[in-house]
Amino acid sequence: MEYMNKFDRMDEHEKLNNLNKRVKDLTKINTEHQRLNGELRTIVKTLEGELKIKDKEVGRMMHKINKLERKLR
Repeated sequence: MEYMNKFDRMDEHEKLNNLNKRVKDLTKINTEHQRLNGELRTIVKTLEGELKIKDKEVGRMMHKINKLERKLR
């Protein structure tokens, strides 16, 4: 059996405390990352919807332009 003196136990305790602190920090980072990812997804969905509307408008305008060009010929 290996003998551990007080200093070794303190080192182990300190390592555990540091690891626990790191886990808490990473958990906070993960939570914030998930929140930001959710916000970005809603923004992307909104922009995709707006882009579809603009594409439809461009399609209608192109149709009108082609119609007018045919009349001018």
